[in-house]
Amino acid sequence: MRIKGKSLNNGKVRGKALVFDVPFSFIGDMCPDTGTVTMSGHPLFGESLKDKILVIPTSRGGTIAPFIAYHAQKNNVAPTAILCNNADTITLECALTIDIPIMDGFEEDITRLLVSGDELEVNTNNNCIEVFR
Repeated sequence: MRIKGKSLNNGKVRGKALVFDVPFSFIGDMCPDTGTVTMSGHPLFGESLKDKILVIPTSRGGTIAPFIAYHAQKNNVAPTAILCNNADTITLECALTIDIPIMDGFEEDITRLLVSGDELEVNTNNNCIEVFR
C-alpha cells in the first residue's frame, strides 16, 4: 500500500510504526534516557521509540520538546521519522532539531490507516509512505 503525504523535512528511512491514537509529547510521554513510552495507562506504555517511525495525530507540549528529542537522539533512542495528521510547530521543531523525516497532510487519518508494527518506508523525495504488511 502506498500513502501520499506532504514532506516537511527530507529523508528516507525504513522501520516499524509505533501508532498513537492520542496527541504525543516528547515532554513526559517518553523517557529520553531509554526511549520508552511513559504514558501511564496507555496501551503503548513501556514500548520503545528507538528506531521506530512515530505515527501521531498531532502533538502536545511545549518549547522544551525539541531539547528532549535531541537528548533521546544523543542516547540513540529517538524515533527515525514522524508521521502525523497535523504537524504543529512543536512537532516540526522536534523533527528538524534531530534531522529526521517528517510528513503530514495525508488524505486520510494516518493513525487509522497504520497499526503499530507495520513495516514502513518513508520517502520524502516522492512524498509517500510504502506499507509492507
